[in-house]
Amino acid sequence: MEYDVIVVGSGSTGGVLAARLSEKESRSVLLIEAGNVYDRQDQMPDALIDPSNMSTSMPGNPNSWSLLGTLIPGVAVPVARGKGMGGSSAINGGYFERAPRSNFDDWVKGGNDEWSYEKVLPYYLRSETDHDFHNDLHGSTGPIHVHRETADRAPEFTGAFTDACKGLGFADELDKNGGGQGGVGPVPLNVWNGVRQSTGIAYLLPALGRPNLRVVGNAVARRVLFSGNRCTGVEVDVNGVREVFRGAEVVLSAGALRSPQLLMLSGIGPADHLRGHGIDVLHHLPGVGQNLTDHPELSVKWEFDGKCTQSPGRGVVTSALNWTAEDSDHSDDLEILPFVISSGDMMRVTSMAKNPKQALGALRKTSTKFVVDQARNLRRPFTVIGLQQEDSRGTVTLDSGDPTTLPKINYNLLSEESDRRRLREAIRVTAEIYNSAAVRAIGGRMTNLSTDDLATDQSIDDWARRNIFAVGHASSTCRMGSDPDDGAVVDQYGKVHGVEGLRVADTSIFPKIPSRGPNATAVMVGERLVEFFD
Repeated sequence: MEYDVIVVGSGSTGGVLAARLSEKESRSVLLIEAGNVYDRQDQMPDALIDPSNMSTSMPGNPNSWSLLGTLIPGVAVPVARGKGMGGSSAINGGYFERAPRSNFDDWVKGGNDEWSYEKVLPYYLRSETDHDFHNDLHGSTGPIHVHRETADRAPEFTGAFTDACKGLGFADELDKNGGGQGGVGPVPLNVWNGVRQSTGIAYLLPALGRPNLRVVGNAVARRVLFSGNRCTGVEVDVNGVREVFRGAEVVLSAGALRSPQLLMLSGIGPADHLRGHGIDVLHHLPGVGQNLTDHPELSVKWEFDGKCTQSPGRGVVTSALNWTAEDSDHSDDLEILPFVISSGDMMRVTSMAKNPKQALGALRKTSTKFVVDQARNLRRPFTVIGLQQEDSRGTVTLDSGDPTTLPKINYNLLSEESDRRRLREAIRVTAEIYNSAAVRAIGGRMTNLSTDDLATDQSIDDWARRNIFAVGHASSTCRMGSDPDDGAVVDQYGKVHGVEGLRVADTSIFPKIPSRGPNATAVMVGERLVEFFD
């Protein structure tokens, strides 16, 4: 059988695409997922339902790829990416903020006029039912339910954090999905009735009964197949058995770390790199795997006189501060997020004992000292400082021509002085928040950021290197744009330059990383791209 569309990956974008494309009864859709798929929500493990359970971030978890990434020279850490129905939308903390208008202005400047704020807003709305705001900027009939924590449910620290930010002159931003004005305010959460609203739950489960939609789980794509320069299907290992699926069009939605790998394994990418791994070059496309960006983040451990306990069914963040750094070339480039749970509780560290062999395997090549230093503070709550628009760029490259070997991921974080300078500002603002009267009144105090650490630019940079992590917002490794010679991999319709019948649809195609967590924008991309198939 030849399908009309084959989608590889059921994550934040792929799950949306498969569900929406199959709404057209005459269109046959095959969805291939490397992890488990489910017929009902009650078959899913708790980690895929409870937004406070992020045990999938732990090494060896079966719902996550066992990827390894180098953050800065000498610091290699496990990288959690969702594996299973819903992809990474099924393992995150429920943060569902849209990218601000300024980001889409930048996308349009790169030659992508179909992605202006005015053109994408209807697709944000189409994806959601917002239970707090009822106006033209919010959806009311979409599959994903969105809300913010009410004041009486927000932890004690949230009020002190908000008062401290306002005391420093930052504005109230009560609606963080209202266009992105910046300021401090409640975080929109894709959590409803205690359930993380992943694309697996919100989009795919309701679509599974359609006769024109087939979903195949435990199916790991090896490469895309071609006849000449036209894509004809996908070679897949299904439960360890090699199979070939044929389709008129194939969409790679394997994420910003796996989609470029699949392109390169299929002969599309930097020619010299492919030849170095014994792969025949189908089409030289130098931007594949380049331009890797993420949100470099720093972890400030803290404690206070109250309690910060595990709360099943709740998101792990309730408020955020967003602003633009002084003398920055980017808007909306800094963020501070106080997490309302300890990292140990959030990641359910004891879950590693359930998969000891896999956990040890995932940890084998990590930077042991870095991991141990982080582990010392697992029982304390933490605040995350994020650089939302980095100038540093990393790469995703092949480690082998063998499809079963995972890619090499080099984030190259903090390599640009402009990134270090802006993070210094964010670190100093964080210290001011914790030294404010509002936070001191509840006994708030930092435990891993001292006055000595804050003494000089160099001491701040040194502290940042000891406390850095990549949050899992990898983007732009198959960047959207009109000019392949300038690093573009797909056009603004998701079509891969230089070949026929192949698209990419996930965070890898972002021309520029969003200044907020990417999940809501990845979902919107799926909604938007559906319109380009007819």
